Amino acid sequence: MKIQLELNGPEQIVVNASIPPITFTTAGFHVDWEPLATLREVEPQRNYPISTFQGFLPRTEVSVGEHWKIGPESALQLLKQLAEEPQLELRNREDIGQWASLRAYNDNYAETVFRIHTVFTFKDGRFTPSQLSGALIIDRRSEELIYFEMSVPPSTLNFDAVRNYDENGGITECGVCRIEMVAGKNIAQRLAYSEEISMDEARLGLARQFYPAQSIEWVTLEEAAEMAKALDRPIHVVSADGTFMDESC
Repeated sequence: MKIQLELNGPEQIVVNASIPPITFTTAGFHVDWEPLATLREVEPQRNYPISTFQGFLPRTEVSVGEHWKIGPESALQLLKQLAEEPQLELRNREDIGQWASLRAYNDNYAETVFRIHTVFTFKDGRFTPSQLSGALIIDRRSEELIYFEMSVPPSTLNFDAVRNYDENGGITECGVCRIEMVAGKNIAQRLAYSEEISMDEARLGLARQFYPAQSIEWVTLEEAAEMAKALDRPIHVVSADGTFMDESC
């Protein structure tokens, strides 16, 4: 079944944003490089028109698990609460896009999830979060936004930074950061949906919009050895110094 998602309700939505001090980088850039040492949100709190969040919703009816692109203007409006110069174009990847999906709904509520990739640019470098993922909960009857959240997921390393030393290049650094934006009250745990997919399935579906390699059925070496023996086929091994899932190191 397909449903239409619309937003009305209050003309202004208050969003709280937070970027606490970075406390770990692999080479200490958070201590001796000023842009990382002083990286904070531009404004802790800002009001947004409801049209900003309407840009996160599809223009047509959608079913659970279906994907659509987020309006870049809406994404940038929110990102400017976090950074002075956010960009949606990643290095060597100009059309990566910003994607959302309908995860669940019932007669009263709908929950969408989304994923955005951005770069914060500095005069002498750049900062790239692994991803910004989040969710919206909408009251389908009143068409009000009940909850919005967007954050960088916690991980061993969840950002990549490049410090430029001259016109010929710079040094890459990575570390751990916390970035989050929140509006409204999270009622997801109290809701029972009539149609839904799991959060893991929804996140994997979003990852596949950015990284086609996520459609590959990856297996461990042990599983591959058993399958190769049973199918009488060679093993193709991939070794990578990094991740296939996001933009961190």
